[in-house]
Amino acid sequence: MKKKWLNVLIILVITVVFLWWSLKDNFNEVVGTLFASNIGWIIVSLAAFCVYMLFDTLSTYGIIRIYKKDVTFRFALYLGLINKFFCGITPLSSGGQPMQIYELKKKGVPVSTGANIEVQAYMMFQIALMMTAVISVIFDQIFHFFQYVPVLQSMMITGFVINLVILLVLLFVSFSKNFNRIVARGVINALAKFGLVRNKKARIEKWEAACKNYYENGRELLRNKKVFAKGVCYQCLALLTYYLLPIFIAFAIGCADNLDVINVFTASSFVYVMGCYVPIPGASGGMEAGFMGFFGNFVTGPALNVFVLVWRAITYYLPMIAGAIAFNIYNGKGAIAEAEKLTEKKK
Repeated sequence: MKKKWLNVLIILVITVVFLWWSLKDNFNEVVGTLFASNIGWIIVSLAAFCVYMLFDTLSTYGIIRIYKKDVTFRFALYLGLINKFFCGITPLSSGGQPMQIYELKKKGVPVSTGANIEVQAYMMFQIALMMTAVISVIFDQIFHFFQYVPVLQSMMITGFVINLVILLVLLFVSFSKNFNRIVARGVINALAKFGLVRNKKARIEKWEAACKNYYENGRELLRNKKVFAKGVCYQCLALLTYYLLPIFIAFAIGCADNLDVINVFTASSFVYVMGCYVPIPGASGGMEAGFMGFFGNFVTGPALNVFVLVWRAITYYLPMIAGAIAFNIYNGKGAIAEAEKLTEKKK
């Protein structure tokens, strides 16, 4: 619990610093632009985020129903909400999956099966993320949105490489049994030679068991190709909705003159991919800086400050608050400790 409160404090501090930095030079203009926003378009923006949540939930729901037929869509949506909360308050979004596994366990799904569900859902997300990232890179090559901004290019390429490596490792581990054993043994043996690993045999057995679990996940996906294909499609639709959301916000605050579907999709994709390696809870600071960096090529002045504030509120703060409320309605404080125990058992 202490770690969770520390993470919340970090988020609050970064948020306050960012707000100060955004408002210090043109407070009156920013506040004026904010209060002059078109409420209708703000509602459309909120609706777009709800559509994103719908597709994201449908993807996970399909996987859950393979193992638990009587799970309702409402429960799957609840899992999505608490995922937003716990991913938002933990570094590298590491807290969402243990809480989802804990909630699934309460529904009668074994911890190992819950872990399988999370791995398969994450794999579908990574595939969709890389598919949309490739499209955004193609758009950038055709229209030259950011090719002449070296810093932005470097940030995006770094994020792209990290996510590509994650996807390739997931695929190899999930579909190649021999690859798992060779890599696990090789890495642990190398670390043991430098004295970085104790009880080498136990470590190898542990990692081989984990790799076997991933391999079984991959085989399960192959046995449910339609569910897997639908899940990837749902995730693509979810990301598409998420990436296009800023254009509705731009209409709301009156700064959409230089924006269109293609450059908004490309910029949003780059921001999302870049945010993967920001280790701060919720990628706070990094996401805002990335958004202003990429969208600053199309929107300038106080409107850009309002743009990022509203976008961050809709995509991060409001879902996190909704997830916190949903979690506290259905659970007591002891749920967090139980989830942490499950995480320790998996290690």
